[in-house]
Amino acid sequence: MRRTTFRTLIALLCIAALLAGCSKPSKEEKADPVLGYTYLENQDGTVTLTGYTGSEAALAIPETIDGKTVSAIGDSCFAGLLCLKTVHVPEGVTRIGNYAFECCSLLRKVYLPASLKSIGDGAFSGCGSLILADMQEGVASIGTGAFLCCDSLVQLELPEALETLGDFAFAGCEALSSVRFAGDKLTALPDRAFYGCASLTRLRLPEGITAIGTRSFSGCESLTNLYFGEPLTELGPHAFDGCSRLSSLTVGAPVLRTGTLTGCSGLTWFSVPEGTLRIEQGAFAGSGVTDLSLPASVTEIEPGAFFQIEASLTLDEGNTSYQLIDGSLYTADGKTLLAFFPADPYAEEPQTAFTLPEGVETVAAYALAESGLTDVTFPASLRQIEANALLGLDPEVLDIPVGITVDPQAFGPAQEEAPEEEESGEGPAPEVIGSLAGDKSLFREADYADYREIRNEDFAAWGQAYIAYNEAQGVPLRTETIPYIMRYKGEVIPHFIPMTAVQNRDPDMWSQAENAFGEDFEQMYLMMDHGLSTELSRGKMEDSLILYSGLYDSQLMAAAGTDAVPTRQQLIDAIGSTFTDPIMISTTTDPGVAAGFGDTLFIIYASPDAMEGLGAICIDAVAASSEKEILMNSRAQYRILDVGTMAIEQQAEWDPEPTTVYRDYIKVELLAP
Repeated sequence: MRRTTFRTLIALLCIAALLAGCSKPSKEEKADPVLGYTYLENQDGTVTLTGYTGSEAALAIPETIDGKTVSAIGDSCFAGLLCLKTVHVPEGVTRIGNYAFECCSLLRKVYLPASLKSIGDGAFSGCGSLILADMQEGVASIGTGAFLCCDSLVQLELPEALETLGDFAFAGCEALSSVRFAGDKLTALPDRAFYGCASLTRLRLPEGITAIGTRSFSGCESLTNLYFGEPLTELGPHAFDGCSRLSSLTVGAPVLRTGTLTGCSGLTWFSVPEGTLRIEQGAFAGSGVTDLSLPASVTEIEPGAFFQIEASLTLDEGNTSYQLIDGSLYTADGKTLLAFFPADPYAEEPQTAFTLPEGVETVAAYALAESGLTDVTFPASLRQIEANALLGLDPEVLDIPVGITVDPQAFGPAQEEAPEEEESGEGPAPEVIGSLAGDKSLFREADYADYREIRNEDFAAWGQAYIAYNEAQGVPLRTETIPYIMRYKGEVIPHFIPMTAVQNRDPDMWSQAENAFGEDFEQMYLMMDHGLSTELSRGKMEDSLILYSGLYDSQLMAAAGTDAVPTRQQLIDAIGSTFTDPIMISTTTDPGVAAGFGDTLFIIYASPDAMEGLGAICIDAVAASSEKEILMNSRAQYRILDVGTMAIEQQAEWDPEPTTVYRDYIKVELLAP
């Protein structure tokens, strides 16, 4: 697993330890029933608040409890409280712990004291109504995801003392338009610092910042100008990915990373600065750059660096690593075509014909990709065409010489033809809904009459099991966090795809997640366990034990014991067999909700013994919805009971008449270990 932020996390933990060292709490938790707080006494005689049982909307946290100064707000102290709208943190508090106010969704204003030194990981993450967090000048550390997805936050002034800023600190703050750095002690902007801040328009970085992390400004679609106090010496991959309105940018980093300007459609002119040594694959891919100049210092350009741009290229006369021939880029010896550029970029009609000069031996990856060429003349000297070199071109019209080495994916990944479905006979008429398995079915309704309900404590226990499991695998979920960036329910790609990819190393889902979220999605999508436990503890969930779910191809294949999506008959033949598949399952007791998950429903039956002895692990549970998301334990084993079809009535709000849809289902039993 990638550990791109390991050193940063260690540094954060060390700072937190130093700040907390003088106020280490004792183990015995105490309560003040009048004020509604629980707390721990620290060795220095102060106290750390650990919980709150009150219901005040405008909360003034007391300066003292039982005569002792309140010096810290403990981890998850107020997390998930829906009563809070305004909070005054008293003078004397030096630390706000991890996830202290996480998911306080109605919290609008937080007044912070001058004594405050650190704000922990996820401290205000998910506070979607927060409009004010007045940090005083003494705050030196802001943790990972501290203000993650604070949707209503419009303005920020970052303290003069700020030295440490965690990854994803302000990611997903969609309304954030103005940020001011009061000091200059910060030297690097961390990964995804302003990821998805779609309203951020202009930003002046402090004098000391010389490095910008991975995807720091990715998705900042309103950003027009970014000002640097000093030239950048390090630029992370996809740093400005999707900054479609960025009109000017000057950097001085020696390496232009992958995806640096991807999606920067408003940036039409860009001069690669002298001192740049390497341009990585996809650095300019999909950008709006039309005029591009390369200095003498560039000695390495990876294939695909200029993929999908329509530009004119100029090359410094002092560059000895590359040459231009009729506008296109070649290696200095002229043996490799690296990138096609039109000979006349200002011509009224796009160039459709292109002749490679004699002496060219290799057409590099992406060299002619998406160029729109319909007539390419290859020289006799040509020896090989690499993968994706001709991506988007028509293989039927290109005359490729015989005898050269052509990569099988020269025109892009081969498109496999979908296998023809086997004839399985006519399905049941709509009015005949039920088992398709006949005598082979093992399912009898009476056998499952004593199955109990799953209650909230079950989900909470599974959540803790999930945390413990990951910690045992060396995945510290409490320090590597990014829970809500995908907005849970709002994305085209369901958020369980990256989680499943991480948990099960599922190659198909890994590819989907990587394409959707970038190659570093694994680090991005290790879910915040505090977000999970907060959601569980405040939920009011009761489910029937019979769970309906969308069924994914990998589960169908596991159930039927096939290496391809099985037919209905193969599933019927597999009735009685057992299988394992540790995949995340989106479940619901509402078949109408389940009908939207996919064409096949997965219905799980489980005895009390199976639930007590094995259970599952809850990843996400929403109180306002009947949907749950469960990662079945990797030891979970199932037995196929039946295959059939059911009628499901769906009632749209705008439609007075319900609609009946028909979904295939598979009934399985979760076996006791």
